[in-house]
Amino acid sequence: MISADHPRPGSFVEAEPQGTAIGTSDRAPARLDIEALLRRDSSGRSRAEQNLARHMLENLQTLPFETGASIARVVGVSEMTVTRFVRSLGFDNLRVLKTALRQTLSETDTEVDDTMARFQVRNSRHEALQESLRLELDAIVKAYTLAGTPLWDEAADQLVRARTVYVVGFQASKGLAMDFASRLLWARSNVIFVHNTSGTFGEIMGAEPKQSLLVLIDTASYATSGLKLAERVKGVGMPLIIVTDKFSHWGHAFTHLVFEGHTHVKTFWDSTASLGVILNLMIDSVAVRLGPKARKHFARMGDMGNLMGEFIGGSYLRRE
Repeated sequence: MISADHPRPGSFVEAEPQGTAIGTSDRAPARLDIEALLRRDSSGRSRAEQNLARHMLENLQTLPFETGASIARVVGVSEMTVTRFVRSLGFDNLRVLKTALRQTLSETDTEVDDTMARFQVRNSRHEALQESLRLELDAIVKAYTLAGTPLWDEAADQLVRARTVYVVGFQASKGLAMDFASRLLWARSNVIFVHNTSGTFGEIMGAEPKQSLLVLIDTASYATSGLKLAERVKGVGMPLIIVTDKFSHWGHAFTHLVFEGHTHVKTFWDSTASLGVILNLMIDSVAVRLGPKARKHFARMGDMGNLMGEFIGGSYLRRE
Protein backbone atom coordinates (compact mmCIF):
# COMPACT_ATOMS: atom_id res chain seq x y z
CA MET A 1 0.00 0.00 0.00
CA ILE A 2 1.05 3.61 -0.57
CA SER A 3 1.94 5.53 2.55
CA ALA A 4 1.80 9.29 2.94
CA ASP A 5 5.57 9.49 2.46
CA HIS A 6 6.33 6.73 -0.03
CA PRO A 7 4.39 6.62 -3.28
CA ARG A 8 3.84 3.33 -5.00
CA PRO A 9 6.22 2.60 -7.89
CA GLY A 10 4.82 1.99 -11.33
CA SER A 11 3.67 3.59 -14.52
CA PHE A 12 1.66 6.23 -12.67
CA VAL A 13 4.70 7.80 -11.00
CA GLU A 14 6.95 10.30 -12.71
CA ALA A 15 9.98 8.57 -14.13
CA GLU A 16 12.91 7.88 -11.80
CA PRO A 17 16.49 7.50 -13.01
CA GLN A 18 17.18 3.86 -13.78
CA GLY A 19 18.46 1.95 -10.79
CA THR A 20 17.10 4.37 -8.20
CA ALA A 21 14.44 2.96 -5.89
CA ILE A 22 11.61 5.31 -4.96
CA GLY A 23 11.85 6.35 -1.35
CA THR A 24 15.52 5.43 -1.01
CA SER A 25 17.12 8.49 -2.63
CA ASP A 26 17.82 11.77 -0.89
CA ARG A 27 15.37 13.56 -3.17
CA ALA A 28 11.71 14.10 -2.38
CA PRO A 29 9.44 11.21 -3.44
CA ALA A 30 8.19 11.41 -7.02
CA ARG A 31 4.75 12.92 -7.44
CA LEU A 32 1.91 10.51 -8.09
CA ASP A 33 -0.26 11.16 -11.11
CA ILE A 34 -3.55 10.65 -9.29
CA GLU A 35 -5.58 11.58 -12.35
CA ALA A 36 -3.94 8.73 -14.24
CA LEU A 37 -4.72 6.33 -11.40
CA LEU A 38 -8.37 7.30 -11.55
CA ARG A 39 -8.54 7.23 -15.36
CA ARG A 40 -6.87 3.86 -15.87
CA ASP A 41 -8.76 1.02 -17.54
CA SER A 42 -12.11 0.76 -15.76
CA SER A 43 -13.24 -2.51 -17.33
CA GLY A 44 -12.48 -4.37 -14.11
CA ARG A 45 -14.28 -1.86 -11.91
CA SER A 46 -17.80 -2.23 -10.67
CA ARG A 47 -20.43 0.37 -11.53
CA ALA A 48 -20.03 1.89 -8.07
CA GLU A 49 -16.24 2.11 -8.48
CA GLN A 50 -16.62 3.75 -11.89
CA ASN A 51 -18.94 6.34 -10.35
CA LEU A 52 -16.46 6.95 -7.54
CA ALA A 53 -13.60 7.42 -10.01
CA ARG A 54 -15.68 9.87 -12.06
CA HIS A 55 -16.70 11.83 -8.96
CA MET A 56 -13.11 12.09 -7.75
CA LEU A 57 -11.83 13.15 -11.17
CA GLU A 58 -14.42 15.89 -11.42
CA ASN A 59 -13.75 17.15 -7.88
CA LEU A 60 -9.98 16.88 -7.48
CA GLN A 61 -9.71 20.44 -6.15
CA THR A 62 -12.15 19.81 -3.29
CA LEU A 63 -11.36 16.14 -2.66
CA PRO A 64 -8.78 16.93 0.09
CA PHE A 65 -11.65 18.44 2.12
CA GLU A 66 -14.01 15.47 1.69
CA THR A 67 -14.60 12.58 4.05
CA GLY A 68 -15.46 8.99 3.27
CA ALA A 69 -19.00 9.68 4.44
CA SER A 70 -19.45 12.81 2.30
CA ILE A 71 -18.14 11.05 -0.82
CA ALA A 72 -20.38 8.06 -0.18
CA ARG A 73 -23.41 10.32 0.27
CA VAL A 74 -22.87 12.23 -2.98
CA VAL A 75 -22.09 9.18 -5.12
CA GLY A 76 -24.78 7.03 -3.52
CA VAL A 77 -22.62 4.18 -2.23
CA SER A 78 -21.62 2.89 1.19
CA GLU A 79 -18.64 4.30 3.06
CA MET A 80 -17.09 0.83 2.98
CA THR A 81 -17.25 0.91 -0.84
CA VAL A 82 -15.30 4.18 -0.78
CA THR A 83 -12.68 2.60 1.47
CA ARG A 84 -12.33 -0.47 -0.75
CA PHE A 85 -12.00 1.69 -3.85
CA VAL A 86 -9.28 3.84 -2.28
CA ARG A 87 -7.37 0.68 -1.36
CA SER A 88 -7.76 -0.64 -4.91
CA LEU A 89 -5.88 2.48 -6.06
CA GLY A 90 -2.99 1.44 -3.82
CA PHE A 91 -3.56 3.74 -0.83
CA ASP A 92 -3.84 2.54 2.75
CA ASN A 93 -6.81 4.83 3.37
CA LEU A 94 -8.50 8.02 2.23
CA ARG A 95 -6.27 10.17 4.43
CA VAL A 96 -3.18 8.99 2.58
CA LEU A 97 -4.83 9.63 -0.78
CA LYS A 98 -5.76 13.16 0.28
CA THR A 99 -2.20 13.82 1.51
CA ALA A 100 -0.82 12.79 -1.88
CA LEU A 101 -3.43 14.89 -3.65
CA ARG A 102 -2.63 17.98 -1.58
CA GLN A 103 0.98 17.70 -2.74
CA THR A 104 -0.16 17.50 -6.35
CA LEU A 105 -2.50 20.48 -5.99
CA SER A 106 0.21 22.48 -4.23
CA GLU A 107 2.50 21.96 -7.21
CA THR A 108 -0.34 22.96 -9.54
CA ASP A 109 -0.84 26.17 -7.56
CA THR A 110 2.84 26.90 -8.10
CA GLU A 111 2.30 26.51 -11.82
CA VAL A 112 -0.53 29.06 -11.62
CA ASP A 113 1.77 31.45 -9.75
CA ASP A 114 4.42 30.92 -12.44
CA THR A 115 1.84 31.80 -15.10
CA MET A 116 1.01 35.01 -13.30
CA ALA A 117 4.70 35.76 -12.93
CA ARG A 118 5.14 35.40 -16.68
CA PHE A 119 2.33 37.92 -17.03
CA GLN A 120 4.67 40.50 -15.53
CA VAL A 121 6.16 41.82 -18.74
CA ARG A 122 7.29 45.35 -19.40
CA ASN A 123 4.33 46.19 -21.57
CA SER A 124 2.07 48.49 -19.53
CA ARG A 125 -1.09 46.90 -20.95
CA HIS A 126 -0.08 43.49 -19.72
CA GLU A 127 0.68 44.96 -16.32
CA ALA A 128 -2.87 46.31 -16.24
CA LEU A 129 -4.23 42.89 -17.22
CA GLN A 130 -2.25 41.29 -14.42
CA GLU A 131 -3.90 43.62 -11.93
CA SER A 132 -7.31 42.79 -13.40
CA LEU A 133 -6.55 39.09 -13.07
CA ARG A 134 -5.72 39.47 -9.41
CA LEU A 135 -8.89 41.47 -8.79
CA GLU A 136 -10.94 38.85 -10.65
CA LEU A 137 -9.48 35.97 -8.64
CA ASP A 138 -10.00 37.89 -5.40
CA ALA A 139 -13.64 38.51 -6.36
CA ILE A 140 -14.20 34.79 -6.93
CA VAL A 141 -12.63 33.91 -3.57
CA LYS A 142 -14.94 36.41 -1.88
CA ALA A 143 -17.92 34.90 -3.68
CA TYR A 144 -17.04 31.49 -2.24
CA THR A 145 -16.69 33.06 1.20
CA LEU A 146 -20.35 34.11 1.04
CA ALA A 147 -21.35 30.45 0.74
CA GLY A 148 -20.10 29.81 4.28
CA THR A 149 -22.30 32.36 6.02
CA PRO A 150 -25.58 31.86 7.95
CA LEU A 151 -27.23 34.32 5.55
CA TRP A 152 -26.34 31.99 2.67
CA ASP A 153 -27.89 29.03 4.47
CA GLU A 154 -31.09 31.00 4.98
CA ALA A 155 -31.26 31.90 1.28
CA ALA A 156 -30.58 28.31 0.21
CA ASP A 157 -33.35 27.07 2.49
CA GLN A 158 -35.72 29.59 0.94
CA LEU A 159 -34.78 28.35 -2.54
CA VAL A 160 -35.61 24.80 -1.46
CA ARG A 161 -38.86 25.50 0.39
CA ALA A 162 -40.58 27.87 -2.04
CA ARG A 163 -43.23 26.21 -4.19
CA THR A 164 -42.31 28.47 -7.12
CA VAL A 165 -39.10 30.41 -7.72
CA TYR A 166 -39.35 33.42 -10.04
CA VAL A 167 -36.17 34.85 -11.53
CA VAL A 168 -35.76 38.32 -13.01
CA GLY A 169 -32.84 40.15 -14.57
CA PHE A 170 -32.56 43.36 -16.55
CA GLN A 171 -30.42 44.37 -19.53
CA ALA A 172 -26.87 43.10 -19.01
CA SER A 173 -27.99 41.01 -16.03
CA LYS A 174 -30.73 39.31 -18.01
CA GLY A 175 -28.41 36.62 -19.38
CA LEU A 176 -27.22 35.74 -15.88
CA ALA A 177 -30.83 35.45 -14.72
CA MET A 178 -31.85 33.22 -17.63
CA ASP A 179 -28.86 30.94 -17.08
CA PHE A 180 -29.56 30.70 -13.34
CA ALA A 181 -33.25 29.87 -13.87
CA SER A 182 -32.60 27.24 -16.54
CA ARG A 183 -29.92 25.46 -14.51
CA LEU A 184 -31.74 25.69 -11.17
CA LEU A 185 -34.63 23.96 -12.95
CA TRP A 186 -32.41 20.86 -13.19
CA ALA A 187 -32.19 20.70 -9.40
CA ARG A 188 -35.80 21.49 -8.53
CA SER A 189 -39.12 22.06 -10.29
CA ASN A 190 -41.19 25.23 -10.70
CA VAL A 191 -38.44 27.70 -11.57
CA ILE A 192 -39.65 30.45 -13.90
CA PHE A 193 -37.61 33.12 -15.65
CA VAL A 194 -40.01 36.05 -16.08
CA HIS A 195 -39.66 37.66 -19.51
CA ASN A 196 -42.25 40.28 -18.54
CA THR A 197 -43.78 40.30 -22.00
CA SER A 198 -46.90 41.93 -20.58
CA GLY A 199 -44.92 44.73 -18.96
CA THR A 200 -46.72 44.15 -15.65
CA PHE A 201 -44.82 41.23 -14.11
CA GLY A 202 -48.22 39.58 -13.88
CA GLU A 203 -46.74 36.11 -13.25
CA ILE A 204 -45.15 37.38 -10.04
CA MET A 205 -47.86 39.72 -8.83
CA GLY A 206 -50.55 37.06 -9.39
CA ALA A 207 -48.67 34.40 -7.40
CA GLU A 208 -49.30 33.39 -3.80
CA PRO A 209 -46.64 35.46 -1.93
CA LYS A 210 -46.05 33.06 0.96
CA GLN A 211 -45.47 30.11 -1.36
CA SER A 212 -43.25 31.96 -3.83
CA LEU A 213 -39.79 33.46 -3.98
CA LEU A 214 -38.26 36.08 -6.27
CA VAL A 215 -34.57 36.05 -7.16
CA LEU A 216 -33.64 39.45 -8.56
CA ILE A 217 -30.31 39.74 -10.37
CA ASP A 218 -29.43 43.36 -11.00
CA THR A 219 -26.55 45.81 -10.91
CA ALA A 220 -26.18 49.48 -10.07
CA SER A 221 -26.35 50.63 -13.68
CA TYR A 222 -29.75 49.06 -14.31
CA ALA A 223 -31.43 49.30 -10.92
CA THR A 224 -34.40 51.50 -11.84
CA SER A 225 -36.74 48.66 -12.84
CA GLY A 226 -35.37 46.43 -10.10
CA LEU A 227 -36.11 49.05 -7.46
CA LYS A 228 -39.74 49.30 -8.51
CA LEU A 229 -40.24 45.55 -8.64
CA ALA A 230 -38.47 44.97 -5.31
CA GLU A 231 -40.61 47.60 -3.62
CA ARG A 232 -43.83 45.99 -4.86
CA VAL A 233 -42.69 42.46 -3.95
CA LYS A 234 -41.79 43.60 -0.45
CA GLY A 235 -45.21 45.22 -0.18
CA VAL A 236 -47.05 41.96 -0.84
CA GLY A 237 -44.79 40.01 1.53
CA MET A 238 -43.05 37.76 -1.01
CA PRO A 239 -39.55 36.58 0.03
CA LEU A 240 -36.81 38.21 -2.05
CA ILE A 241 -33.17 37.32 -2.78
CA ILE A 242 -31.04 39.94 -4.52
CA VAL A 243 -27.75 39.13 -6.25
CA THR A 244 -25.98 42.28 -7.29
CA ASP A 245 -22.66 44.17 -7.29
CA LYS A 246 -20.88 45.99 -4.49
CA PHE A 247 -22.26 49.33 -5.68
CA SER A 248 -25.92 48.34 -5.26
CA HIS A 249 -26.60 48.91 -1.59
CA TRP A 250 -30.19 49.76 -2.46
CA GLY A 251 -31.06 46.07 -2.10
CA HIS A 252 -30.91 46.15 1.70
CA ALA A 253 -33.96 48.40 1.79
CA PHE A 254 -36.09 45.53 0.49
CA THR A 255 -34.55 42.33 1.92
CA HIS A 256 -31.74 41.20 4.15
CA LEU A 257 -30.94 38.40 1.68
CA VAL A 258 -28.58 40.49 -0.46
CA PHE A 259 -25.43 38.97 -1.96
CA GLU A 260 -23.01 41.44 -3.45
CA GLY A 261 -20.23 40.40 -5.81
CA HIS A 262 -17.07 42.34 -6.57
CA THR A 263 -17.32 43.35 -10.23
CA HIS A 264 -14.80 46.18 -10.55
CA VAL A 265 -11.67 44.63 -12.07
CA LYS A 266 -10.42 47.67 -14.04
CA THR A 267 -11.54 46.50 -17.45
CA PHE A 268 -13.69 48.35 -20.03
CA TRP A 269 -16.83 46.79 -18.52
CA ASP A 270 -17.14 45.55 -14.95
CA SER A 271 -16.88 41.76 -14.79
CA THR A 272 -19.91 39.63 -13.86
CA ALA A 273 -17.76 36.57 -13.12
CA SER A 274 -18.28 36.81 -9.35
CA LEU A 275 -22.05 37.09 -9.81
CA GLY A 276 -21.97 33.95 -11.95
CA VAL A 277 -20.05 32.15 -9.22
CA ILE A 278 -22.54 33.23 -6.55
CA LEU A 279 -25.46 31.98 -8.64
CA ASN A 280 -23.73 28.69 -9.46
CA LEU A 281 -23.01 28.07 -5.78
CA MET A 282 -26.65 28.77 -4.95
CA ILE A 283 -27.72 26.04 -7.35
CA ASP A 284 -25.20 23.69 -5.78
CA SER A 285 -26.50 24.46 -2.29
CA VAL A 286 -30.05 23.68 -3.39
CA ALA A 287 -28.97 20.39 -4.96
CA VAL A 288 -27.04 19.37 -1.84
CA ARG A 289 -30.03 20.09 0.39
CA LEU A 290 -32.43 18.18 -1.86
CA GLY A 291 -30.02 15.23 -2.20
CA PRO A 292 -31.72 12.23 -3.87
CA LYS A 293 -34.70 14.38 -4.88
CA ALA A 294 -32.40 16.61 -6.93
CA ARG A 295 -30.73 13.61 -8.56
CA LYS A 296 -34.08 12.09 -9.51
CA HIS A 297 -35.29 15.41 -10.87
CA PHE A 298 -32.05 15.78 -12.84
CA ALA A 299 -32.59 12.32 -14.33
CA ARG A 300 -36.15 13.19 -15.36
CA MET A 301 -34.95 16.38 -17.02
CA GLY A 302 -32.19 14.47 -18.80
CA ASP A 303 -34.63 11.87 -20.07
CA MET A 304 -36.89 14.57 -21.46
CA GLY A 305 -33.95 16.34 -23.04
CA ASN A 306 -32.85 13.13 -24.72
CA LEU A 307 -36.38 12.50 -25.93
CA MET A 308 -36.42 15.94 -27.54
CA GLY A 309 -32.97 15.40 -29.05
CA GLU A 310 -31.47 18.33 -27.15
CA PHE A 311 -28.17 16.75 -26.11
CA ILE A 312 -25.30 14.85 -27.68
CA GLY A 313 -23.90 13.69 -24.34
CA GLY A 314 -21.42 14.99 -21.82
CA SER A 315 -20.58 14.75 -18.14
CA TYR A 316 -23.48 17.06 -17.29
CA LEU A 317 -25.84 14.20 -18.15
CA ARG A 318 -24.17 11.74 -15.78
CA ARG A 319 -26.53 9.82 -13.53
CA GLU A 320 -26.73 6.37 -12.03
